[in-house]
Amino acid sequence: MADRTEEQFTALNAAARAGRVAFSDFLEPAQADALVARLKATGAGVEAWGGYPGARRRVVAAYPPEVPSATPNLTAWYVAGAPSPDDLRAELTRAGIDPGRLGDEVAHQDGVTVVTFAPLPTVLQRLSHVAGRPVEGAEVPLERLGGGTARQVSAVVPSLRVDVLGARAFGVSRAYFAKGVAAGRVSVNGVAAGKSASAELGDQVYAAGLGRFHVQSVEGETRRGNLKVTLTVEKG
Repeated sequence: MADRTEEQFTALNAAARAGRVAFSDFLEPAQADALVARLKATGAGVEAWGGYPGARRRVVAAYPPEVPSATPNLTAWYVAGAPSPDDLRAELTRAGIDPGRLGDEVAHQDGVTVVTFAPLPTVLQRLSHVAGRPVEGAEVPLERLGGGTARQVSAVVPSLRVDVLGARAFGVSRAYFAKGVAAGRVSVNGVAAGKSASAELGDQVYAAGLGRFHVQSVEGETRRGNLKVTLTVEKG
């Protein structure tokens, strides 16, 4: 996977430099965040999107600076009767769909919805059984995968330590978030956060089980030496 991620960085960087828009495969959180950070360092425009707020697996878009934004064309396919997300992904992989073309699977009481690139793969549309059970599929709006949220959080903080920012971003105690850091469940730009790690302007922070946040702005110190920050927060 490391080699494939490197290939995607090379391809996306080359496309942005050539004035074109390009998209990665669906990537795991650490891979997407690392790719976003590397592409930003080249001066390219960069975004990541998984189809709905709080999505775990996301597609990274790279584009020239003069382009305002770029979003991959994603869709969702609801598979009624699918017993579990793992069973559905395994069935689709066996059927020949590249795992990089599949985003998150969302479990429902009577089936599973999977996010994928549009147009839908023919294999997915013809799927009739998952784990030996009969299923029936239908394309559904991505908006039906609600549950996640995206919002901006403004705060005054004593430092840019990850545990300080994470506590404000997700409305938990600093001690609680620090436990997640110590357990290796928090990363900054795709790299596991250390105990005293900080997140600078533009950094992407992912916390397993909570979501992710992006450091959107850092303003000057207050009279007491604190910092004013704005975070873009996605909760799953």
